[in-house]
Amino acid sequence: MKTRILAMMAAAMVFGTGTAMAGQCSGGKAVGGHSSIHKAINNVCDRGDKGKDARDNAKDKASARKDKRDDAKEKADGDRENKRENNVDKRQDNQEKRIQHGIDKGYLTPEETKSLKDEQQKISDMESSYKSDGKLTGDEMKSLRGELNVASANIWAEKHDTDGNQMAAYRFGKNVFAKDSFTSQMANQNMTGADAKALTSDFRKMMGLKNSLANDNLSAEARAQKQSEYDTLLNKYFEVR
Repeated sequence: MKTRILAMMAAAMVFGTGTAMAGQCSGGKAVGGHSSIHKAINNVCDRGDKGKDARDNAKDKASARKDKRDDAKEKADGDRENKRENNVDKRQDNQEKRIQHGIDKGYLTPEETKSLKDEQQKISDMESSYKSDGKLTGDEMKSLRGELNVASANIWAEKHDTDGNQMAAYRFGKNVFAKDSFTSQMANQNMTGADAKALTSDFRKMMGLKNSLANDNLSAEARAQKQSEYDTLLNKYFEVR
């Protein structure tokens, strides 16, 4: 009977009033003694701690998984940014080599050289400004890519125009040279998207025809037809000397 009463008292203390339990628990254990009341309280406190430990462990695991995902995302973002930066740097290095080649061969006048180098510096300054916050975003890369494309076209135009020594369009032949009207079009900052698309289409067609004439086993009629198409496009942009 005494044990039953003590157990009932313990139950009342533990389940009836939270403050009673809080007063008995210290660091997850009931304080001192070997009475049935203390034992009952100790058991309840232990069960509460086990439940709390399980919840804490679950939170720790969830937090660890989130940290792992964040680390993976950060690494992926860093890899993408490094790839973007490397792409910009590689293209700039290539364009600077093309400019130096034009200087060495006399294809570029001093004025053209200055203009092209100023353009490269502008791109470098733009990249530095974009990276001032420690990253290079996709939109910023798109902007840089556009500037690099314009610079590339300008380098080609200045090296192939009639100012200074004129560089041959070696892709089409050692004796093929760009017309002034074409180099001016290439260097035009206000070229429309439609004009650029038309140029790209013509050049792809020319290269396709050139490769076909050089490599395909064509009938005389087919060869004559393709040669005529090729010559028409070539003479639109270039002259043979």
